[in-house]
Amino acid sequence: MNNYILYAILILTGLLGTYAVIPLFRNLLIDSNVLRPNYKKDMIPVSMGIVFLPMLIINSIILAYFTNSFKDMLHIFIFLFGLVSMFFAGILDDIIGNRDVSGLKGHFKSLLKGKLTTGGFKALFGGFIGIVISIAISKNIYDIVINTLIIALSTNLMNLLDLRPGRAIKGYLVISLVLLFTLGEYTRNLLLLILPNVVAYFNQDLKAKAMMGDTGSNVLGISIGILFVMGYSLKVRLIWLAFLIFIHILTEKYSLTKIIENNKFLNFIDKLGR
Repeated sequence: MNNYILYAILILTGLLGTYAVIPLFRNLLIDSNVLRPNYKKDMIPVSMGIVFLPMLIINSIILAYFTNSFKDMLHIFIFLFGLVSMFFAGILDDIIGNRDVSGLKGHFKSLLKGKLTTGGFKALFGGFIGIVISIAISKNIYDIVINTLIIALSTNLMNLLDLRPGRAIKGYLVISLVLLFTLGEYTRNLLLLILPNVVAYFNQDLKAKAMMGDTGSNVLGISIGILFVMGYSLKVRLIWLAFLIFIHILTEKYSLTKIIENNKFLNFIDKLGR
């Protein structure tokens, strides 16, 4: 099949399908009382990242049907494995987690004291998922370490951003735009399994009608991490890893929201569309 026709099918399926299921899942979460106060203290549905899942699976079926290479087929399953795994960890944190402990440092401190938080579980679980994926696609132990760190820290990056309506998705879309024009042909197909779904949901998040929660941010984060380790050279991966480490160190010491609010350009982008 012509690549552009396949792209069109994946984009339309993701957009239209996700748009159709949004009210179904929104009502499901409201009826199940899966609600949380947002930063304005309004009670809105959380875990709306669940809407990314149906079309992710359907688009994966479509892509798999038109895939002949065993290696490419394996990449579909690796991508799905990572996203669905972190979806599970995210929804667990959204539904039963508490917010008494925050930040990777806080969760690991709590774990060392013998108390497991859902955030700590998510961090450990995500790390092990990253190891499994890295072993599957890496050439040596050096590659495994780098790729595991990229996957784990990329996953948490979206959590760091997801503190205001639309912020995490804006960050995700900027990164995805770069990926869309720089990834190889087949890895680009993997991006299109999830990107249209996020675009269809974006307005719900931006207008604070719902929160995607860790259910969504984990999925977006790990998708970026997997695409980086699958699609780029060592040099590019090391640059991305250095950026991730810098952001994580910075946000352990300073409030990302305050940094954004104190920068006119970042603040403008952050509030755009709300």
